[in-house]
Amino acid sequence: MDDENIAQQAIAPTLNAQRFGSIDTLRGFALLGILVPNIMYFAWPMAAVTDPGAMSASSANELAHTIAATGFLGKFMFLFAMLFGSGVVMYARKFDHADESGKYHTKLRTGAALWYSRCAWLLLFGMLHAYLLWYGDILTYYAIAGLTLMWWIRRVNPKVLFFGGLTAYYLGSVFMILFTAIGYWAFSAGHIEMHELSADPAVEIAGYTGTYLDAFKTRFFTTMIMQVTIGVLFLPMLWGIMSMGIGLTRMGILTGERSLRFYVIAACACLGIGIPLTGLGYAWSQSTFNLVPGFIWQALAQPVGVPLSLGYAALIIALSKCSSARFICVPLAAVGRMALTNYFLHTILCTTFFYGYGLGYFASIEFPMLWLVVFAVWTINIVFSMLWLRFFVMGPFEWLWRALTYRKLVPIRRIS
Repeated sequence: MDDENIAQQAIAPTLNAQRFGSIDTLRGFALLGILVPNIMYFAWPMAAVTDPGAMSASSANELAHTIAATGFLGKFMFLFAMLFGSGVVMYARKFDHADESGKYHTKLRTGAALWYSRCAWLLLFGMLHAYLLWYGDILTYYAIAGLTLMWWIRRVNPKVLFFGGLTAYYLGSVFMILFTAIGYWAFSAGHIEMHELSADPAVEIAGYTGTYLDAFKTRFFTTMIMQVTIGVLFLPMLWGIMSMGIGLTRMGILTGERSLRFYVIAACACLGIGIPLTGLGYAWSQSTFNLVPGFIWQALAQPVGVPLSLGYAALIIALSKCSSARFICVPLAAVGRMALTNYFLHTILCTTFFYGYGLGYFASIEFPMLWLVVFAVWTINIVFSMLWLRFFVMGPFEWLWRALTYRKLVPIRRIS
């Protein structure tokens, strides 16, 4: 089969029978969960994210912030990145295959070219998202990770990928934690002001409650600084997480190919370790760092919470294997199949609600009212995804991404 024919096959949407429901369900779960920490960045100045007292000293606000910081912060970003690694394997299946005699073939040139085209377009989406809509974009970093390493390591021994990725992730985390600790030391020693660690709240409030141009000017420099500083430190961590995702997929774990008993035991073990570890880590950060302890926790939340993230994953995959849990898993899978569209929908809905060129609620809503916004966006994600997929085989942004990658229109209407 020549490269052109292989490319034509790759354009065709993945059939439902060829999809792994566990991955779609887990991706939907991760996509919805990532909104909880992100909502604070949509709604508040950066300083308030690490110091909720800057918004309100009420016990309700403090409690809700604690729930978001311990149960959500970093955990769902970890899952989302791990599933990007899984996506490398899913995509490469179209080019890596065995014939009937068992001889292995790799259409490397075609597969690599399309993969790099795919990641290049994702990079453009991410840059437009970051600079035109919201500085908290994650797609830019995913695209860079995909362009630099992921395609070439996908066939390494899966156990090496998992444990090597875990090691690389924690090595990267050390540098991120040291960077954060240096910033905290400079602040506590009086060498810099708080707004130099994040952003000036007065500037953010003026920008994000003003016109679209005001918001763009405020966001531009914030985005640029984040991409140059945090992005460089974050990339090795992403390589590690995505490598773990590739390894877990190739071992048949993320794809739900193990027994229900396996996932139940894994969920109990990981949650049993992850919940107390996260709680103890958070308590330690709050009691040890008397000045903006939330700033330190921003760097610790994900590394400390890796067992909790893996426990979430095992639990969701276990549910996806139970017919009695279809009422949970079917909506999550629909959201997961349209993850790119729903990710952009988060930004469109939240910036319209909070920014001045929309309803203008920036810096005026505290927890627990923010949970109502989260629930509303989740509801829109679920209802929209389930209705859309009744008529189409992929989301609108997924369709655009695929069409740009292959440089031709691709079928989107569902054929009954």
